[in-house]
Amino acid sequence: MSNGLERISLDRTLEHPLVIIREHLIRYTLALQSIKDKDVLDIACGTGYGMYLMSFWAKSVSGYDKDEKIVKGIKRDFQMKCAAFLEVRDLEKVDSLENVLVQKFDVITCFETLEHLENPENLLSLIEIYLKPNGIFYFSIPNRKDLIDKSKWHKSVFNKGELVKLMDQHFKKAKKKELWGQDQWGLSKDLNKPYIVGRIKI
Repeated sequence: MSNGLERISLDRTLEHPLVIIREHLIRYTLALQSIKDKDVLDIACGTGYGMYLMSFWAKSVSGYDKDEKIVKGIKRDFQMKCAAFLEVRDLEKVDSLENVLVQKFDVITCFETLEHLENPENLLSLIEIYLKPNGIFYFSIPNRKDLIDKSKWHKSVFNKGELVKLMDQHFKKAKKKELWGQDQWGLSKDLNKPYIVGRIKI
């Protein structure tokens, strides 16, 4: 993420730059096109603002994050507008995405997450399993064209070529795969932008 910010909050007392908040909201705005009356999972939900936004339209929203303090903060700060499930889960060790509310999902979002995992392949395999037929997977990653990433928080590095290779391995039967480049101004077909955003329809 820009400026080394790994978790974004809408709490204005934290003074997160609005340009970075806008970058993140662009991704959730894209996902909103697909979530009306759907069961949605937000993987690595962070501070929960994305879940809350989607809860206005979804049938249910679920969110997982490895930080117990963060999950408690979501429960404290947001009153979801639909059925909701929140849980602490370590995405490096998780072996299931189902929960007591939902067994499989219509839409799964996974924004700025894969680069934090030593083994993103395991999570992608689970996403494929736990998406319903005709489900949609939204994701984003920092686009490191030279495959060099100096962030101490990132364990995997991607550029367009590596990302396409990874997604082709895990979603061979997908009906449609779409990629966009993204910066603070929005999405475009220019895949040289600082981020790559994707949508895969199963």
